[in-house]
Amino acid sequence: MTTAPPLPAPTSSPELRDHRPGDALKAMSLVAGGVLFAVGNALHPLTHDETAPEASTWVLSHLTFAVGALFIAAGLGVLARRFRGSRTALAGLGVTWVGMVLMPVSSVAEAYVRPLLGHEGYHAFEEATVGFGIVTAIAALLGPVLVAAVALRRRLLPPVVSTALACMTVGALLVPVLPAEGYGFIPGSVLFGLGMAAAGWLSRTP
Repeated sequence: MTTAPPLPAPTSSPELRDHRPGDALKAMSLVAGGVLFAVGNALHPLTHDETAPEASTWVLSHLTFAVGALFIAAGLGVLARRFRGSRTALAGLGVTWVGMVLMPVSSVAEAYVRPLLGHEGYHAFEEATVGFGIVTAIAALLGPVLVAAVALRRRLLPPVVSTALACMTVGALLVPVLPAEGYGFIPGSVLFGLGMAAAGWLSRTP
């Protein structure tokens, strides 16, 4: 009678390294994105008429806040830990992510297509892509308000930071009653960017 050879002892598998970005990197992405978003909007002309594309900062401003929007999208995940107890805030972060990812498309079009088509030609272009514009605008304006509302109610961020997150939306709502579109939207967008940068800075560590 033969005996079966002994089975080899199980070996522990080597520990798998986690190559995903850490919270510190996401936080700094949010900081950089917020600053770039604020700077880019600060460089944007306050008026949005046919002469606006002639401004020396026209292309630079759109490209700067477009890159900032992508950095914000890349870093928003770091805020999920802070807001994990609120489905409303988590939904707001997701909606904001969509808006930030889509925004560079319209920004690049504004930077390069608008000067080529002219004011009337670009207006027709916007009408042809109205669906995309509506989705981008709703996501970029609604998401931050949801996050800001929860942050204020639950005191998850300093009040000034929470309020800043909603300023881009407030600025957009004030456009119809202001002399120029940029008088409300541009300062609001700058404050939104600074609010995102501050939220990222406060989220560098758990």
